[in-house]
Amino acid sequence: MTTKTHQTETKVSEIYQRLYALALEKGPDAQLPTVRVLCESLATTRVTLREALTLLEAEHIIYTKNRQGIFVSPRIYHKSVHILFSSQSFAAPASPFWSMLWMQLEQEAQQRANFKNEICTFHLVKPTDNADYSIPEAIETLLQTERADGVLAIGLQSSEKGMLNGEGLPCVTFAGEGAYTIYLDFAEFGRMATEVLLRQNCKRMGWWAYNVPSHPLEKMSNVQTFRQLLQEYKRPLYSELIRVPHVPPSRSSLSLQEQGYLLAREVFEGPSSLRPDGLVISDDMMTDGALVAFDELGIRVGHDICVVSHGNTGSPILFGRTKHMTVIEYDPAMLAQAMFSTLDMLMAGKDLEGQTIKIRPQLRQQ
Repeated sequence: MTTKTHQTETKVSEIYQRLYALALEKGPDAQLPTVRVLCESLATTRVTLREALTLLEAEHIIYTKNRQGIFVSPRIYHKSVHILFSSQSFAAPASPFWSMLWMQLEQEAQQRANFKNEICTFHLVKPTDNADYSIPEAIETLLQTERADGVLAIGLQSSEKGMLNGEGLPCVTFAGEGAYTIYLDFAEFGRMATEVLLRQNCKRMGWWAYNVPSHPLEKMSNVQTFRQLLQEYKRPLYSELIRVPHVPPSRSSLSLQEQGYLLAREVFEGPSSLRPDGLVISDDMMTDGALVAFDELGIRVGHDICVVSHGNTGSPILFGRTKHMTVIEYDPAMLAQAMFSTLDMLMAGKDLEGQTIKIRPQLRQQ
């Protein structure tokens, strides 16, 4: 960016802010001064003024009437929320969870538009390679030049100091790290799943998790809870039954269904000492693959093995196949509502520092 271009953008931004303040002062449907008067009072050119007015009109802060002038929009006091969704969440083979979350956010946004006259704008964002702050510069520029009262960020990192980490716009993050992050309560999932197997009097309990190098087994909170509960109930802990699939050297990665399928074949075609009679599978897509292997091997869920699976409310994964297993699920609707309600508190100026917000799983009713 040249110095001249930067100066022009800075001037437009300055005029934008002064016009916005004037519109707030005047109130809805009030008429603003003419272009000539505004140029004189703001000491700017018609070109710069027009650019600032165009931005304000695009954000529904002002509107123009032919031959009558410039007026303040009735929506001047309404908030504008930008929703940033990482494009990597939809990269194949993606879980339906992400599209379901997008739909729930859209529904929540529509309700807020109807009842609060709040404007929500969705952006599909390609993250940068910065592990601490993956918000692209173009998005930051957009949020600086357009009206934005708050941001929801999904699958993006904003833990490094920046405009989305407590220094600028209120921002609520999910599936990433930021100043205010909402988490799925994996430890609670671990507690609920383990207690199901304990109630079913399983003797050799196992846990299967997907293979992600950045999430080793020993650091997974649900696996830690599984270990702790077995110790508390004085039940034997078989470390060899806590598994992640092995990725063949010929493959750079495996889909979650493939991971579940291959692990099930490996375990139940191998030594009996590696076979659990009670099993928690921490991802529904892994369970989907494991069930295919169980069918091929003649293993009956609910008879030969007790299975507790992760799930997502409304997901087509495992449809019609959960009659003889227990599913503990997270609801994307609860997550969307929690993100918006947390953002509401931040935009209202409430201090949430130090608070941890977690979405608890629920037992699926068969």
